[in-house]
Amino acid sequence: MSRNPLRIAGNLWRRFLDGPRWMRESHGLGFVFKYYRSPTLKLLFWAMAWYERLFSRPMRLLFIVIPMFAFFSMFTLNSPAVPVFLFLLVLLAVDLLVGLVFRPRLEVERELPPRVKCGTAFDVNYRIRNLRRLPAADLLVDPNIELPELRRVKGFRYCSVPGRAETSFVLPLKPFKRGVFSIPQGLAESSFPFNLFKHSVLFGRKCSLIVHPASRELRNLFPRDGGVLPRLSARSVPRPGDSMDFYGCRMYRPGDSPRKIHWRATARYRIPIIKEYQQEHVSHAAVLLDTYVPRTQLAAGTLRALFSLSESLLKARTNLTFEAAVSLAASIAETLTATSYHVDLLAVGDRITRFPSTGEPDRGCDPLLDELATASTSARDAFAGKQAAAIAEDALESGTVFVILTRWDAAAKAFLGSLHDRGSQIVPVLVSEHVPAAELPDDLRVITPEAVLKGGDLPL
Repeated sequence: MSRNPLRIAGNLWRRFLDGPRWMRESHGLGFVFKYYRSPTLKLLFWAMAWYERLFSRPMRLLFIVIPMFAFFSMFTLNSPAVPVFLFLLVLLAVDLLVGLVFRPRLEVERELPPRVKCGTAFDVNYRIRNLRRLPAADLLVDPNIELPELRRVKGFRYCSVPGRAETSFVLPLKPFKRGVFSIPQGLAESSFPFNLFKHSVLFGRKCSLIVHPASRELRNLFPRDGGVLPRLSARSVPRPGDSMDFYGCRMYRPGDSPRKIHWRATARYRIPIIKEYQQEHVSHAAVLLDTYVPRTQLAAGTLRALFSLSESLLKARTNLTFEAAVSLAASIAETLTATSYHVDLLAVGDRITRFPSTGEPDRGCDPLLDELATASTSARDAFAGKQAAAIAEDALESGTVFVILTRWDAAAKAFLGSLHDRGSQIVPVLVSEHVPAAELPDDLRVITPEAVLKGGDLPL
């Protein structure tokens, strides 16, 4: 079967525009390629990627030193630069030949968790197998996994693998920003013997890492109700629980307590049978996150991002008040999921996501945190106009409505009033650096961004 040359050329062109898989584009190039994929910039990026992959930092320095000695060696053979120039050439030749002889052939497996939490360190597991009889020396595994938002905890680590041997190690990383980040293809490189030329092996695939917002359980989320456990919301449905009234039997599932085994039924059917008791109730809730930021503030943040260096770009594009609001929304979602609540609606600005209930206790809130990981500010006010009425109608179907605000103005006041008029059970929270001078409702809780981001129990 003959291949279509046009299709092959098109695939190669798309592969060229995608860039090297073992490197991550810098913030500036990523910002440009988001709107326009320039072939010229991609060519420069490919050249830079191969330059960094083939030559070490000492070798890049020699690229400046060697031409200088070569220039002074051309005038006279008695020049002291001649032996130095010849020594450097012999050094380069020996390093290149020995490196080619000991060039590694490896099988590397990388185990990366799909989801992690911002500010919490996690481990990346590596398993390396040497396919050659010669040892693989001075190996640096995955040097490009470190990103501006993802840093190593213990720095770089070199290792050596004997011939036909296998080794494994753990690399701890710590994320400093939420979001979905692209992890480049793995690279294991050896600079043996003199750390001049690098010989590398690619492994794994380019993948994505979801970083959830920093969150924790809020033990004082319901302090006005007198305890840790929340009250039942206006809407609740039954679910199998552990109360005293017998409910029925079912087959054994991994994790069930042996105390619940129905021995007579187990002996009769010859399979483990578990007793269930009278149904408890699971309450429903909705979480609404305010994402409105005026256009002037968005424009100022974009300008700071454009004219900032790569080292300070992460701070330049961070809105601390909004990040604190997202972290608070994630903490509320985790606390509700850990208790007798099911969050069936999450509104991030005008983006509404529903999470249908299965009638069973929630095992986690990863879908909720996945949505919050990609939350961003918007110049469109979702709490004003027709969109606000649609969000209020959807939230009315849930029992308790948690509203996280980042401003207190006429639109926010009118939106809370519309929820009150519809009879919703509301828990409003305002995340702000300063307490507004205007009169606030009695049920509105005000908290500063610093109190949310520093950790610990929140003063709600």
